[in-house]
Amino acid sequence: MALKPCKSCKHNVDATAKVCPNCGAKNPGLSSGQKVFRLVTLLVLVVVAVSMCSIASKDNPAELTAKQDASTAALPTAYVITKDDFREGRPRKVEVLLPKRLNNADLAKVAEAVRADTKFKADRTFIGFRIEGQSDRAFWANATFDPDYKASLIGLSLHDYQTLKALDLKAYPNRIGSWLRDGAPGYVMVLFKQGDKYLIDSVFPSGGKNTATYVGKQLPDGGLRLDDPETDFNEHYVVDAKGNLQGWGENGVYMTLPPFNPAQ
Repeated sequence: MALKPCKSCKHNVDATAKVCPNCGAKNPGLSSGQKVFRLVTLLVLVVVAVSMCSIASKDNPAELTAKQDASTAALPTAYVITKDDFREGRPRKVEVLLPKRLNNADLAKVAEAVRADTKFKADRTFIGFRIEGQSDRAFWANATFDPDYKASLIGLSLHDYQTLKALDLKAYPNRIGSWLRDGAPGYVMVLFKQGDKYLIDSVFPSGGKNTATYVGKQLPDGGLRLDDPETDFNEHYVVDAKGNLQGWGENGVYMTLPPFNPAQ
């Protein structure tokens, strides 16, 4: 047992005694410096406890949801998963609808978000993207995580689409209609009349174009049939009464394009 003189009466007491047996002083063996040390230690423990509680609060469900909402808001565009197929041991196959075309960097961000947007864990993920209003059922772009990210465009890129959207068609005073043919390569088809002939210019994003001549025939429903005089196959175009361009073959309609009107 360690003895120390009482801080009040100097009587030797146990250093851990709560009360001096001689004069009744509290904590007789504890000096002022030791009191301060104990107080500082207590404050440090309180600060550490508060910090741990703060860290724990950052992981609560409400704040995690807020973080996820903020992350979603930071995406370049919204997306809608229209089909999500996953079976244990097989790749996850997802179909996604986008409101607009994206550049490569933004497409990668959305693909990462779609990959994470699931309660399942898939080693491989395949994503097919379509664009709202797209007339073709083919995907506009594909993205894969196998396990690394790769993407490929099937339709027009954002840059090429914007180029075609900005076309000036004032050079076609006798223009009957124009349509966007998406794909690789994509182009705008411009139908116009020259004398008694019908011509279609296929205008590409690069500025190049191809011209084809057709024989036109008015249909009873108000449509226009266009036949290529240089082919013997039963392939032709029809501009229907609504202005859509239909591609016809031996098996019927293989393509329908709605009107596309670039900047005037």
